[in-house]
Amino acid sequence: MAPAALSKLTVNLGHYAENLRTLRARLPQTCAIMPVVKADAYGLGAVPIARRAAAEGVAMLAVGSVADGVALREAGIELPILVLVQTRDEDLALAVRHHLRLSISDFATAERLGDIARRAHTVTHIHCEIDTGMGRQGFLVDQAAGELRNLTRISHVDIEGVYTHFATADTPADGFAETQLRAFTQLVRALDADGVPYETVHAANSAAALFLPNSQLDMIRPGLVTYGVWPGKERPSDCPFRPVASWTTNIVLIRQLPAGASISYGRTYIAPTPQRIAALPIGYSDGYPVSLSNKADVLVRGKRCPIRGRVTMNEILIDVSHVPGAAPGDKATLIGAEAGETITVEELAATGNLVQHRILAGIGPRVARDYIP
Repeated sequence: MAPAALSKLTVNLGHYAENLRTLRARLPQTCAIMPVVKADAYGLGAVPIARRAAAEGVAMLAVGSVADGVALREAGIELPILVLVQTRDEDLALAVRHHLRLSISDFATAERLGDIARRAHTVTHIHCEIDTGMGRQGFLVDQAAGELRNLTRISHVDIEGVYTHFATADTPADGFAETQLRAFTQLVRALDADGVPYETVHAANSAAALFLPNSQLDMIRPGLVTYGVWPGKERPSDCPFRPVASWTTNIVLIRQLPAGASISYGRTYIAPTPQRIAALPIGYSDGYPVSLSNKADVLVRGKRCPIRGRVTMNEILIDVSHVPGAAPGDKATLIGAEAGETITVEELAATGNLVQHRILAGIGPRVARDYIP
């Protein structure tokens, strides 16, 4: 019998469904939702998340690779699935076989895709990305009208969607997202004037859907907010989205260390007074960021306990001097709520100078996943 996992990520699928409904209530009736479930649904488990999203009636799903899409198909997910990242040539046939939508950024890839679809006696649907300022992939906005006009001549390829991606939607005050949206809107008008056929346009991620409502268009692609994480710099006290994930482990050892004791690699913390130091059996190999060393807290018996010293591969050390009765076996909450105290993804991201996505998506496979319906 294998030993139990040393820590557990609890995923509340009911909260996920509630967040989709809360988001739906903020959208026009004509605007559909394409939840982003790439990177294994930000580490929470793409298959159970996708199944719950399908049950909530979403229009499509977005993934990061053909492999992600195939895994969902093999799990019985029948919803349209869009692969957001440029696909390798060797994966094009697999995408066609599993009826995946691909993001297209160049004519040559679309031609190869059309040849594969023709040989398979099918029509493949694509979404053309327009680069309005992200600079990552897509047709350059000032050339896109002509490029997409050319794409319409490729047989067995249907332009289902046209979309763009914002670079700074989480900081709307800088105005760049508005600039991107104007450029994209002008491009869509040009496509309409040229008679280029397409079915849907989309642009908004979580931040844009909340902070830039005129970017909602025909569909939005929310990720963070569906998992209950606020996409801005600071989570508001009245945030209507419920956290989906909590991460817990247990204390395995408590030691009384004298004043002057150095703790962990590099001696980055020297105890100024005698302290009770508890060891937790998780570390950066589990996805707990090293940048939280000497900065973040962990909850034990409802009290915040600061991390002492550097986060190591398999352990972190916390100060439980102020927690009466703390003992090996006690639960330690890395993310989540306990007795009125809460440690959020947003807090850890800000503390470690990381994007919120990194906190969830970085939680490794050694951490057990437990699902609440």
